[in-house]
Amino acid sequence: MVEENLLVNPFGWGVILLLITASLVSYRVLFGPTLADRMVGLNTVTTKIVVIIALLSVLLEAYFLLDIAIVLLMVNAVSGLILAKYMEVRR
Repeated sequence: MVEENLLVNPFGWGVILLLITASLVSYRVLFGPTLADRMVGLNTVTTKIVVIIALLSVLLEAYFLLDIAIVLLMVNAVSGLILAKYMEVRR
């Protein structure tokens, strides 16, 4: 596979930066004052995870991970629609 350190490649630093920002946004998911805040936070974290998986697939030259990222992105979109419909009915 890859024989160099992940931190040598700029994509590796991007993965680390995305992990840090995803952990910061997860605070909003856990302690958000409203359901809408939690929903936006969860969509943001999921989108960041999809980008992390895509970057890792390029770094590790394991392109099957792109299929996983696409499926996760579709689940993210559908779950956002379901939660929006739940919030609409709840009001």
